[in-house]
Amino acid sequence: MRKLSRRLVWSLIVVLGIAASPVYATTSFTINPTFTAGFVTNFGANAIAAENAFNAAAAIFTGAFDNPIAVNITVNAVAGTGTLGASSTPVFSIAWSSLDAAVVANDTGPLGGSSAQLTSIGPGGSITAADPSGGAGTFWITRADRKALGLLASDGANDGTITVGTGFSYTFNNSGGVAPGTIDLEGVFAHEISEVMGRIGISGGSIGGIQPSYTLLDALSYSGAGTRGLGNGAGNFFSIDAGTHLLKAFNNQAGLGGDSRDWASGANDAFNAFSSSGVVNGVTLIDLEEMNVLGYDLATPEPATFGLVGGVLVAVSFLRRRLRK
Repeated sequence: MRKLSRRLVWSLIVVLGIAASPVYATTSFTINPTFTAGFVTNFGANAIAAENAFNAAAAIFTGAFDNPIAVNITVNAVAGTGTLGASSTPVFSIAWSSLDAAVVANDTGPLGGSSAQLTSIGPGGSITAADPSGGAGTFWITRADRKALGLLASDGANDGTITVGTGFSYTFNNSGGVAPGTIDLEGVFAHEISEVMGRIGISGGSIGGIQPSYTLLDALSYSGAGTRGLGNGAGNFFSIDAGTHLLKAFNNQAGLGGDSRDWASGANDAFNAFSSSGVVNGVTLIDLEEMNVLGYDLATPEPATFGLVGGVLVAVSFLRRRLRK
C-alpha cells in the first residue's frame, strides 16, 4: 500500500477591502470543467474515463449544495508521477469584519440556515465578530468562495486549476471499489475540487510575503474549548462551536508535511492529508459540514446526524497527489 501526500499551490491576487454586500446570480450550483489539450493527450485512451471521474466527483458537490453560482475549473494533466494531484486558485485579501459579515448574511439568508451554519455564527460559535487573529493577521478567500458568500457575482471566469499526473495506475470509477495498487481518481478530483471551492488553510503562513495569513477555515480550528488553534501543528481540530466539540483532527503539517487543513490520518476520507492506494475514500458528512460552514448551502434538508456529529460515509470518493518519499 502506497502512502500518498498532497500539496496546495496558491496563485496570489491581492484585492483589499472586499465589500460584504451579497450579489447572487440566478442559476443553480454548477461546476464547469474545461479539460485542456494536455489532459486529453496525457490520458490518451483513458481521457473519457478520466473526464467521467471528474464529473462524478463534481456531482458530489453540486448534488449537496444549492448556491446559485457557477464554479469554473480548468482541468489539466501532466505525464509521469511527479504530481498525483494539485490545485491552484486565486486568493483575495479581505478584512475579517467583511468576511464575518458575508458569512452571517449567507447563513441567515434564504438558502442558508443549517444547524451547522447557525451554530458556527451563533452564541458560542467559532465564527465571531472579533477578529480571530486579534488584528494581527490578514485573511484570504478563494474566488469560488467569494461567489458562494455573495461577494462576487457568478461569472464565466476561471476559479482555479486542477492538475493530475497520468503516470499512476488509476481506478476511474470507484462504485465497484478500487483495485489493489491503483488510486481512486474520482477521489483525487473530489479533494482538489473542494480546495478550489475554498477548503484551504494558511495557518499563519505567508502569502506574497504577508504574514501571518489565515483563511475562514483557519478560524474554525480549535485545540480545546475556547482555545483557537490557528497554527499548522498537531492538536488542532475542526470545530463549529468554539472548541466545545472537536469534530475531526486537522493534519500536523509542521511535523508531517501536507496541507494544514486536510484531515489527520484515520478512517479513509476524501479530505485526509495522507492515504493509500487500493481504497475508496468517501466524502463524509463531516466533510459536507465543513463545506457548509464555509458558505456552501445545503440543497436538501440536512440529515438528523449532520449538526455536531460526523463520520458517516456518503457513497463517494477522494484523494490525490505526490507519492511520499
